[in-house]
Amino acid sequence: MTFLLSATEAAAETAADPGWLETLYATLFDPQWNKDHAHIIWPTILGILVLTGVGLPTPEDIWLTLAGFSTYKQSGDQFVWYYFAITLLVCSFANLIGDSGAWMLGRRYGFAIRDRFKFMRKVLNEKRIRRVQGWFDNYGSWTVFLGRQLAGIRFVTFFSAGTMRMPLPKFLLFDFLGCFVSIPVWLTLGALAAIHGKGWLESASKTASGTILGAGAVAVVIFLVVIKVRASRRAKQDAEAVDEEVRLSVRTSSGIMEPPPGDKPLKPDTTDEAKG
Repeated sequence: MTFLLSATEAAAETAADPGWLETLYATLFDPQWNKDHAHIIWPTILGILVLTGVGLPTPEDIWLTLAGFSTYKQSGDQFVWYYFAITLLVCSFANLIGDSGAWMLGRRYGFAIRDRFKFMRKVLNEKRIRRVQGWFDNYGSWTVFLGRQLAGIRFVTFFSAGTMRMPLPKFLLFDFLGCFVSIPVWLTLGALAAIHGKGWLESASKTASGTILGAGAVAVVIFLVVIKVRASRRAKQDAEAVDEEVRLSVRTSSGIMEPPPGDKPLKPDTTDEAKG
């Protein structure tokens, strides 16, 4: 506990100096750095977009925003429309691959997959399934288009389309249409972050970093204290439960039986019928 507190305080003192943040911002917002590391940035973004389609629990919107940010930076801090058009197509292709994976899982295994893999019970819970099936009843194939716009419901939508034996070409068509609505929004946000983000982050780090990091350190301390208190209470409860079991065991073995709490002891029946 003391070690964790000391490490937290040291990290807070180091991070409170905005100098390291300025260096980090300068690196991330450097167009040349983004170009030099494009071979790492793009496989990471596209790989995660594929995996989110088959249930990876990370919001794909974050990675699409990062794609817009990287496109702007690797274009030399300027908007080059055909670079963004290529990014749109590539990201759409990655999404379609991942979404097709969800569709194939639904077509092959159906909702019985929840019995084979426990983690699927959380992803494919009854509330989400009923919601998506209601959309299919009302909107038909356009449900795929709608599901692409909503985080947290995409996998269930694409999986359900597979269980309903929706033809793959039709599924890809409506999914592709959905990509052309949602992805440009996140690419634009990424470009805006590339344009205005550095100044805002530097200003925020100078004025609020100490307060935020201090609050974070306090939160960590509170968390550790809560964990310690809960562990002590649980240990006390476990000890009391063990003592109670030992007490009951001793009394049972000696032939002494106590009535359950709240019950009155039985009195001997002294009626004439009992005596006879």
